[in-house]
Amino acid sequence: MDLKIDKDYVDGNNYFETYAREKLKKYFDNYAFIESIQIFCRGKQHKYKKVKLDVRIKGKNLFVEARGGDHDHALDAAADKLYTIAEKYKTKLYKRA
Repeated sequence: MDLKIDKDYVDGNNYFETYAREKLKKYFDNYAFIESIQIFCRGKQHKYKKVKLDVRIKGKNLFVEARGGDHDHALDAAADKLYTIAEKYKTKLYKRA
């Protein structure tokens, strides 16, 4: 299952999509430079589920990947990694200005 989350679109069709939108909404609110996030869920039949986030930032794409027991836990771990990368990008962005 692949999802694309934009800044303006809020509704979700199923549980995971709604959960992902709520989880990632704070990144759109706190970091104005994030334009969109694509979520790729893999490992439907595997023991560990994998979630990949493709984050579109003005002029760049960032990739974050995490594994977990289910897709919810994997998304939480990927969101934590996204926070670290977004903070690093934010400090570089404002350091230059």
